[in-house]
This record gives sequence, structure tokens and C-alpha cells, in this order.
Amino acid sequence: MNKKMSRLIFLACALMFFYGFFLGGTQLVITDIAAEFRVGTAAMGMLVSAQYAAAVIAPIVAGVLADRFGKKPLLAIFSAVFGAGCALIAVSPVLGVYIVGACLTGAGYSVCESLSSAALSDLGETEGMRYINLSQGLLSVGAVISPILLRQLILHLDAQWRTLFVICAAAFLILAGLLAITRFPDAIRTQQAAGSGRFFTTAIFLSLFVSIILYVGLENGFGYFVDTLFDSQNHWTPGLSAYALSAYWMGMALSRMVCSLRDYHPGKMLCTCFVIIAILFVLLPTLNSSMLAILLCGLVGVTYGPVWSTLVATAAARFPEQSAAAIGVMSTGCGLGGVIYPTVMGLMAERITLHAAFWMLAGTAAVGALLCTTVLKNKKS
Repeated sequence: MNKKMSRLIFLACALMFFYGFFLGGTQLVITDIAAEFRVGTAAMGMLVSAQYAAAVIAPIVAGVLADRFGKKPLLAIFSAVFGAGCALIAVSPVLGVYIVGACLTGAGYSVCESLSSAALSDLGETEGMRYINLSQGLLSVGAVISPILLRQLILHLDAQWRTLFVICAAAFLILAGLLAITRFPDAIRTQQAAGSGRFFTTAIFLSLFVSIILYVGLENGFGYFVDTLFDSQNHWTPGLSAYALSAYWMGMALSRMVCSLRDYHPGKMLCTCFVIIAILFVLLPTLNSSMLAILLCGLVGVTYGPVWSTLVATAAARFPEQSAAAIGVMSTGCGLGGVIYPTVMGLMAERITLHAAFWMLAGTAAVGALLCTTVLKNKKS
């Protein structure tokens, strides 16, 4: 580890840990939120999409500004925005206030994830991919802990879903202050930050961009509807959905930690993961056992693990002098995937079947595998 940058690495990992805590917890309590505001399955998907709406715009704008003015001030500001959004959700009396808070959290976490990854990528191509995997591993650890902890607080202390957002608000406001006084690595400077048009002149970057839209769609399609899947299956035990989510995030944490310790070819890794994901989503809705379903959810997490980090690190490596803008463009793709897929999943579950929605995810993964053959064939990567 670079000793001079150890504090930044620690804070980037802490930032991602609490983002994971937010993410895993939200996936658990989204049905409680929908129940309190009296919305159905389709509208529940739209609630999830609301927090990604701001994530379509914020990362690319923040990325271009960060390459010009520095990553530290932007990262500190949007950490505070994330905390403020969580605080607003925690006190929201009506659905409209919740949606405003969700938009703030979407802007906050999308920029936090993209800029922290960009700052880590400035440590060097090899170190950057390893530390991005490490920070994403800590994100997954946070998402493992959150559902189980919240379930225990709800069962034994009669806590409400709002408790999650109070914890996250406090964490992100504290981290915002610490980031403001932390040293960041120097980035390569140019006279003018790159715009998205330049990025899309290369086939490999376009493939990476579309792939991350699909991948975030896979993450959200699974994460926010697995609880509903457990409730709808006749042979599954509904109360075990929290353990399925934790198994999923534990598998993701383990695979990301392993990937942070070794080098690998990004194209081979991406193609292999997308193919396995497609197979797992064909199988998942057909299982008759809750225990097998939880095991398969863990395998989904293992397979998801390196995909986001590999897509983002590969994109940043193509444009090292504008790493924040490049990752900002990729994060815009994350926002698009987050807006589209929960809404589509909710509509398919309500109007067709939830099984069909999960099989749609299998088809999405197959398309991702085809797109990533561009990375596999690119010798430079």
C-alpha cells in the first residue's frame, strides 16, 4: 500500500462500506417503504428508479469538474449531499419528500462511487484496479451486514425502516468532513477536460458503457426484487429473503477481495462472469428449495463481484488523464441502468410474471457477454 495515500484508501473504502450498508439495507426495507406510502409492485420499482434519476447526470458533470478543479472538493461536497439525502428520507412525512431525498442520495452516491474510484485509479493502473476492487469489496461487506443488522433491530428493538437512513446520514456527513482534509494523488492534467463525445469514438469504450448499463440493471433487478421472489414462491420461506441478500453480498465481497489480490485479464473475466450470470438467472426461479435458492443467490454475488470494478477500471485506463470524466460517463451508464431496470422489473412482475422478469435478466447477461468480447479481443487491455 502507498503509505502517503493510505488515509485516502481507508476513507474511500469507508465511503463504499457505508454506501453498501445503504444499498443492502434499502433492498431489505423497500417493501416496507412501499407499504407505508401505499404503492404497488410497479410503483415500488419506480421508487428505486427515482434515486437513480439524478445519477444519470451528476457523475459526468462532477467528473469533468473534478478533472479541472480537483477530485477532493467534489468528493467531499457530494458525500455531504448523500448524507443530506439520507437525512431527508429519514424524516419524510409524504412520498414527495421521500422522492426528493432519493434524488439527492442518487446524486450523492453516484458521484462518491465514481470519484473515489477515479482517485484510486490515479495511484496507477495495476494498483488502481486492485484498490477499486478492495473498495467495492468493502461495499459488499456493508451490504452483507446491513440486512441482518436491520432485521435484528426491527425484530428485537421495534426499529423502523427509517433507522437505516439515520445511520447513513451520520456516516456520510462525518466522512465528508474527513475527506475535505485528506491528501489526494496528483492526476495527469490537460488543458481541457474530455467530453463524452471523445470517449464514444472508441468501440471498446462504447461496449464498456453499454455493458455497465446492463450490469447495473442486473444488480438492481436482482437486489430489489429477490425479497418479492421469496414471497411469491410456494416452496420458499419468505422470512429467509434477508439471508439470501446477505449471501449474495457475501459472495460478492469474497470475489472482490480475491480480485484485489491478483491480476487478471479483464476481457476474459467479464465474458465468463456474464455467461455464468445468465445461467444462474435461468435456474433461480425454477428451484423448489429455499436453501438452494440462498446458495444460488450467493453464487450470483460471487459472479457479480469483479464486473463493476473491471468495467470501470478498464474505462479509466483508456483515458488516464481524464479518469474522473471517464468514470463519470460510466457512472451515467450506471444511472441509466438503475432507472430502467427496476421500472421494467416491476411492470413485468405485475403484468406478466416475476419469473419472466428474472428470465429477462438472464437475457440481459447474455447480451453483456457478447458486448464484452470487444474487450476480450482488444490486445491493449
